[in-house]
Order: sequence, then C-alpha cells, then structure tokens
Amino acid sequence: MLLDRQTVDDLRAQADIVRVVSGYVTLRKRGANYLACCPFHSEKTPSFNVHPGKQVFKCFGCGIGGDVFTFVMRMENVGFAEAVRIVAEVCGLPLPEARPAAPPAHGKGAHQEGALPEAEERERLLRLHELALRFFQSQLAAPEHYAAREYLARREVAPSTIAALGLGYAPDRWDALLNFLRSHGASLTDLERSGLVTPRESGSGGYDRFRGRIMFPIADSQGRVVAFGGRTLGDGEPKYLNSPETPLYVKGKHLFGLHLAKEAIRRSGFAILVEGYMDFLRLYQEGVHNVVATLGTALTEAQVRQLRRYLETPKVVINFDSDRAGQAATRRSFELLLEQGFRVNVLHLPEGKDPDDFVRAQGVRAYRACLRQSQPLVEYLADAAGLEYDLTRPAGRAQAVNAVLPYIAKLNDPIERALAAERLADRLQLDVGLIRTALEQSARERRTELAVETVEVAAKLTLAERQVLQVLLSHPPLCELAFAALDDELISMLPGRVFFRAVREVYLKGEPFAYAPLAAAVARWQRAETSGNAHGQFDFLAEADHTPTPLDREMENYVAELLLGAEPPADDTALAKYRSILEDGLLVLQQRRLEHQSAAMHRNVQKAAESDDEQLALRYAHERLQLKRARLAALHHRQKKP
Repeated sequence: MLLDRQTVDDLRAQADIVRVVSGYVTLRKRGANYLACCPFHSEKTPSFNVHPGKQVFKCFGCGIGGDVFTFVMRMENVGFAEAVRIVAEVCGLPLPEARPAAPPAHGKGAHQEGALPEAEERERLLRLHELALRFFQSQLAAPEHYAAREYLARREVAPSTIAALGLGYAPDRWDALLNFLRSHGASLTDLERSGLVTPRESGSGGYDRFRGRIMFPIADSQGRVVAFGGRTLGDGEPKYLNSPETPLYVKGKHLFGLHLAKEAIRRSGFAILVEGYMDFLRLYQEGVHNVVATLGTALTEAQVRQLRRYLETPKVVINFDSDRAGQAATRRSFELLLEQGFRVNVLHLPEGKDPDDFVRAQGVRAYRACLRQSQPLVEYLADAAGLEYDLTRPAGRAQAVNAVLPYIAKLNDPIERALAAERLADRLQLDVGLIRTALEQSARERRTELAVETVEVAAKLTLAERQVLQVLLSHPPLCELAFAALDDELISMLPGRVFFRAVREVYLKGEPFAYAPLAAAVARWQRAETSGNAHGQFDFLAEADHTPTPLDREMENYVAELLLGAEPPADDTALAKYRSILEDGLLVLQQRRLEHQSAAMHRNVQKAAESDDEQLALRYAHERLQLKRARLAALHHRQKKP
C-alpha cells in the first residue's frame, strides 16, 4: 500500500511537531526553540532541540535530526506508513488514504511514499490485537463466564477499572479466539506471528495461547495493544502468562500502564515502579495514577529510558515485592536507574506485603503515608548492609561501605554524591571524610572498595560522640550527669566506646584529664578490644616490649586532638551552653541504642517469619513498632530543643 506524496506533505505541514515530541520527552521553551535531554542517547545537559517554525528536530549531542515522521519512526521503531498514522492520530488530523501500489511510469520515479512490508505486517498485527481485545472483553461479559467476573469481584476490582484497563477473559477452549479471528479474515500466518495462536507441533494449524485466563492488554505508550498477559483463575501454573516476542512486542521494552500513567507522572514529577499487573491495578484504581509495572521481568535499560522521557528531573520510587526475588529485582534496578540520572527512593511495605495486598488491607491513605516515608537509595542500602554485616567490627563496616559505595559512585551530580556520602556516614556512624576519600579514590583508580584498616583507623567517633567527649574534657563535673545516662550497654554500641571507657576510668580514679593518663587508658581499652577482651581486664601497658602499631599512633592523635579542643567554660553562659550540648548529644546517643535494638528486632522478625511461627513474628513486629515509636519520640524531642 502506498501513500500519496502530496497528502503526506500536507500532513507534515499541518502537524505540530512540538505536540508530537512532547508526548515522549519533556520540552522546555528556550527562545524560538524547545529544549530537552535527547531520547536517543544518554545525556545530562540538554542538547535536543525542536524548532516549531521549521518543524524539525536536531540533537547536537548525537547528531540525530529530522522531521516529525523521522522522530516517530525512531522512537516507535516503526515504518513510514505507521509513523504517518501516529502523527495524524496525535494531531487530530485526517489520515491520508492508502492505495494499492502501481508500477512507476516508464523512465520516471513514482511521486509516492510507500509502506514497507514490515509496516504493513505491523498494521495487520495491531488490528488482530484490537480484535482480540474486543473478543476478550465480550467474553468477560458473557453469562457463562460468571466465574471470571466473580474472581475479579473477590479481588475487589471495580467495573470502572475493568473498563479503564480493558480487562477481558479468554475462554477455556483451544480455538475460541482462533475461530473468531479467522472469521474476521486473519491468516494463520498472521495469527502465529501475532503470538495469539501457538502453532501445533504437527505443523498443521494452531491453538489459542491464552485459555481460561483473565486478560490484561499490554499497550505501547500511544495506547495501542501490542500484547497480552493472562492470569489463571485458580492455582494453575504458570500463574501469569505473557505474549511471546513478536514484531509488535519485545520483552523489556514496554512498561505496563504507561499510556494511562504518563500524564500523571509528568504532573507529579516522579513515577512509582511496581512489579505486577495487580499491583498496578490496585494503585491505579485507588487514585495513585503515577505508577507503572515492569511486566514481571527485570527492569531493563529500554524501560528506564522510556520512563525518563516523561520526567524533567527523573525521580522514581521502587515498590517491588518484599520476597527475595522482589528484593533481588530491586537491587538490579538501581544501577540502571542511576546511570540514567534518576533519583531513587525505595518503598518497603510493612509485613512484607506487596502493593495490592497492602492497599486492600490498609487502604490507600496508609499507602500514601508509607510512600512519603520511602527511603532514599543510600539510606536503604546502608540499612540493609547494617542488617547483613556486623557494624561493631571494622571488617563489618568495611563490608557495609563497600556494599553501598559502587552505587554512590554512579551518581553523576557531585552535589548528589556529597549528600549521599553524608547519608552513608550518618547511617554507619563513620566520618564523612572517609567516604569522600574513598569516592575520590574510586574515581581515580576505578575501584570502589575500602580497606578494613582504613575503617579501623578512621571510624572512631561520630560528631555527637566527639561533642560529648569535648564537653566532658572541658568541664569534668559534667561526667556525673553523662555517665548516669551512658551505661555499659549503650557505651558498647558506640563507635567511640574506647574513648568513653577511658574517660570514665580516668574520671572515677580522680585523675586529671591530661594527655598521659588519658592516652594510657585509651591504649589499654583499645588493645583489650582488639584482643577480644571487651572489659579490658588485662593491663597491656605492662608489656614493655610492645611495638606501637599505626592504629596505636592514630589513637594517640585522637587523644591529643580532643584535649586541644577542650576549653573550660569562661562563665555561666558558657557552662549552660556546654550542658545543652551534652544533653543534646546524649539524646543522639540514646537514639543509637534504639536503632541497634530495632535492627536486632528486625532480624528476629525475619527469623520468626522463616520458621513459620506467626505468633512470635507478630510479637516481634509489635515490639519493633514500639521501638520505632520510641525513636520518633526521641527525634521529636531533639527537634523541639531550642
């Protein structure tokens, strides 16, 4: 089939290229042009230009350019005739009429623009999918298929949602759809190419791919059905079955619900990424429209790039299932999203529920509340590393840092990297300078690992610990207040526990806070901890032949630094300030205890859940909730302080 050149030229002249392109990327007006990040290659600084007057686009980064038809052909990977149809549809213009191809005049080229065989096939397959959609919808409404309607009712799927998503039902017969499509003139070759019919092994004929399933139409970004997903009504396997790859549908290149969600994603400025059809359906039905699903496959670069088109500042909240497969998929998605410049948050719903189950049980208001509490990527990774590794030991801290560092290194924005380094340092109670140094080394050496010794030497004091110690060394009488709050259990949880034990020892002995007694106490406690003797009962200073290690020297440096910063209060105002700093610091350290207890309780919940002891798991979950409330109360108290 061929398209008349004059008619195509008229459509090209009337089409609004800005309107068409803005359906794929977010354009910003800049003088006479519109500007965006190029959809054809990865970039952070916009170099993709659209000129509405000349009706052309050009990327000065990758060099791609052309007219409105060229743009659509590249974006949709379609032929010329299909691109013409899309442009006409988007712009609300009449579609040029196609006519059969005629041989060109002798000695002259034909003044026609034609559709390639691939484009003609694509048109036929799109029509078959549209017919299949109508068939499945009619079957869902058929009286004999009440079981399918009852299933959707049990899953609390509203009629309006069924209509909006175009849900249907594939009868549990081998040739229902096949016969329907053949009655509409479809060839067996096209049916097999569409993926709707599976060829028989014998080579004669075919049978319906989808039987006895609720049908979810999978549409492209323009809303055209290109594939289907089917879910069994019972416990049959596979629970979900998708179309195979076809000329219309390539796995990993589509996001379920994007055609419905893209405007909401633009308005809200971020997208929620879920795994399955029902997760999407539940959120969309309850008014959370800026959501898309990955169609049960691992997130791909093509999907990320597609999502990127609708966000000026790309942000995403990942809300995959909480099972191991879901968490593994969450991890795999991080790298792809970061490479495309996304800011990533992670939403982990309580009790390991998926979005569908959670919203049905708790309601959409509870879901929105959880959404607001979603964790920035670095905090999520740091917390996960804290549960996996022993943060009381240098080796555990090094492992935790090394688990997170590669993701921070992938952040392109230096400000984002700096903020991420601060978040990681705060979560793991490390000096932020340590993280920054490691990031600089990774950039120079293409290595994102931190040596255990580096953590052991550098991770001695958090800011709150340093402030508390500085106050105690400046005004020793405040030790009585401090050590009434800092019991042995809490001190053992602190990165700087060696210093606190040393200061307490010197204070209780009635000795002055001078370098010699403090350095001796710190050395003894540090060596005791290194040997595994947490109570420091063995006097290592008795070992006269001991050769100081780099760690010993570093500890001496810390003692000198703390003493140099100690200044006795000059007056009552200064003393009041010291007391305020101490009280605030103690609140921070008390919160550390709650965080440790909460992490331990989380491990208990997981172990109880794995052992199928529901009562124990519920009890642990309740206790963890109480700990979270205590942490929030402590934080609120700190924020209320003047």
